[in-house]
Amino acid sequence: MRPQETGKTYIQKLQTFAYICLGFPLLFFIYVYLESSAEMLEPMIAPEYNLYVSVPVFAMVLFLIYLSTRNYKALKLEATKKTEFKEKLNLYHKASNTRFLYYGTCTLSITIGFFITDYEPFAVLFGIMIVLFSINNPNARKIAGELRLKGDEKSIILSGLDIP
Repeated sequence: MRPQETGKTYIQKLQTFAYICLGFPLLFFIYVYLESSAEMLEPMIAPEYNLYVSVPVFAMVLFLIYLSTRNYKALKLEATKKTEFKEKLNLYHKASNTRFLYYGTCTLSITIGFFITDYEPFAVLFGIMIVLFSINNPNARKIAGELRLKGDEKSIILSGLDIP
């Protein structure tokens, strides 16, 4: 039998998944960045071909961010229309995890592009992705606001009480 889930554990699950989606690409990026800074990493392609790699990667990242935003908003809208509290939370969980899976794919693609080219704009784009992760990191107030929770439902999320 599973222990009773609380608002606090629900938020922790969302945040843990988000940190995992950022953490693994971040470790790889740090390695690539440090090797590049120490000039121990040679680009796999000649610098004159950087645009052939960077433009498709940048386009893919923009497209994935667009898809994640569209998918997140659609699932969030569906969740706000539900009447049962657990259904709302399950849909929000799916929306949040999908968004961070897209973001993780973006950061991994950026890191691979940086590894292949040693092209500095990839480092800037990675920094932008970290900002996106930070802005969209789930927390109690954000969840309560985005799901338009009121009364007991809101206090369960904000106070970390047991979810009925």
